[in-house]
Amino acid sequence: MSNHENGLPNDKPWPELKLPELLSSDSLRALHAAIESEWDFLRRSACQTAAGRALWKQVIHDPLAELFAGETYLKSVYEKIKKDRLNNAREISGVILAVRTLWFDSKLEAALSSSDGGGAQVVLLGAGKC
Repeated sequence: MSNHENGLPNDKPWPELKLPELLSSDSLRALHAAIESEWDFLRRSACQTAAGRALWKQVIHDPLAELFAGETYLKSVYEKIKKDRLNNAREISGVILAVRTLWFDSKLEAALSSSDGGGAQVVLLGAGKC
């Protein structure tokens, strides 16, 4: 399958990964070190989701996603995307996560900016292994 068939332009290479300088700050390095040592796989999947959102900037505007993802997950998902593109994969890593979370973003934004003049209540439910 060509890049054009899977929704990617044929003439544009995937941009090089540029990590934000803020990721090298002591506080963010300490935070992500704690995540790696203290969180289980399920909790760390939040970083992978953030990496997908960060790397699909053309689909999602999430200015904090890179910081939430951290260097490890940004590099990992970036390499998966490059591999998928080189192999003309039917589905490119991270895009489904990015689009699915975009749907949730739009619903939350609509609820919070409702024009009825009253306050909005948003209830989030999650499922997972505790």
